[in-house]
Amino acid sequence: MATFFEGVGAIGVACTLVMLVPAVALVLVARKARLTVALFYVMGAALLTWARAAGHWDVELTGAAVPVAAVLAAGVFVIAYLAKGPVSLSATGAGAVAGALAGWLWQPCVGPKLGEILNNTGTEAARTLGLMLVYMVGALLPALLLAILPHALPATKRFLDRLPVAAVGGAVGAAYAITLATGRYDDLVGELYRIATSA
Repeated sequence: MATFFEGVGAIGVACTLVMLVPAVALVLVARKARLTVALFYVMGAALLTWARAAGHWDVELTGAAVPVAAVLAAGVFVIAYLAKGPVSLSATGAGAVAGALAGWLWQPCVGPKLGEILNNTGTEAARTLGLMLVYMVGALLPALLLAILPHALPATKRFLDRLPVAAVGGAVGAAYAITLATGRYDDLVGELYRIATSA
């Protein structure tokens, strides 16, 4: 439970926001498959963050990887928007790929529980993967709650299904892809860290 709450506590921290903002934007875009996209985003983010820490994924965001990441970022937003329903391959794929991309790019803000997870990935693989998933559920809780909202309060579905709401999510997705394509992602993350640490 402490791992979940550490993730929740990291929600307002700049390093978590760079993962959370694209998740929320993707949920806004995926009008017919919000919950599926959100759940698979969390799983993708947890898996690739864990894989990086365990040494199974060591691809850096340089060279040819930059345009690939930008195309993936733009593509998942388009695919999520076009998803026909919650049990579609496009919904699960968009969520998983977007989450994996976020996990690839994320520079964790290490609290004691997350630090323990990251340090023990090589010796306790299954346990740390499970704990990473719990941490991500906490850190990405706003995106999950937004995805659940139309099911819990059906009156909100009409508002969230509006095209302007999806357009806001799409604009964030476009900015995300452009930031990656222009090689400015690290600058943006660095500026967010600077703002967070000077406040």
